[in-house]
Amino acid sequence: MSRLLPVFGLAILLAMGHAPNALAASDGDEANAKVEAERLQKDKDQRKKDKKFNRDITYRHAIGPDVLPLGPFTISLYIDGRLTEHRLKVALQAVDTAKKSELEAAKTQLYGIVYPLCLKLFEKGRPSSSDILAFKAQVQKNVSTRFKDSLKGVYIESVL
Repeated sequence: MSRLLPVFGLAILLAMGHAPNALAASDGDEANAKVEAERLQKDKDQRKKDKKFNRDITYRHAIGPDVLPLGPFTISLYIDGRLTEHRLKVALQAVDTAKKSELEAAKTQLYGIVYPLCLKLFEKGRPSSSDILAFKAQVQKNVSTRFKDSLKGVYIESVL
């Protein structure tokens, strides 16, 4: 029994010495859990935004003989004194195969219509979702002005 007393006393001292560390660890765990929960919520919100933004990219599942890919366009601009480079792939969906053939024959003209709009899209840096939607509407309008009743939709394949 006399041998157990020093061991028991030592165990109590060790327990008292480590108790503040155990409390600090639990506070740290709570803070980490809170930060992790915030990060997960931000990721969830970003995924929702991405899903909404990427729904137009799902044209790949319905790609058919009426889709004409354009690009990739490489845009190099100086923004705030820094060189930035971007790549953009666009796809135009024609009303039918005959209209697609007409658009394909005039591909150089389409590049002349789409490329300046690509430059405008990236002139302020990485575009927002609303900038991309405005870009698509402008491409639709400009191409439809030149090629009447030929275009069904404008899709962005990738933005890098």
